[in-house]
Amino acid sequence: MRKVTERIKQAFEQGTSLKVGNTRTDGTSVFLHGNEIIKRDASGLVMATLAGWNTPTTRERVNGITGLGIYQKNFTPMLNGQEIDSYDWVAVTEEEDALCLS
Repeated sequence: MRKVTERIKQAFEQGTSLKVGNTRTDGTSVFLHGNEIIKRDASGLVMATLAGWNTPTTRERVNGITGLGIYQKNFTPMLNGQEIDSYDWVAVTEEEDALCLS
């Protein structure tokens, strides 16, 4: 995990604001290049998206902070062996599975 991701993850988990390079958090959401890629709702549910950018950096930030495991196969974003749309929001669950919320 990159140091930027580690620092942003810690701040996000603590609910504090931090900006490191092109990534920032306000404690409830994480933004990469101004695009919201991770958010926590009022109930504490954490959700993530590639925000339309299926890039190595976006996948690294989402995976490093949420532990989801999004990867690419034949230029298509994948999660748990299933294709996902790079604009869909995915709920982070306690189990290894994730719920696609679109």
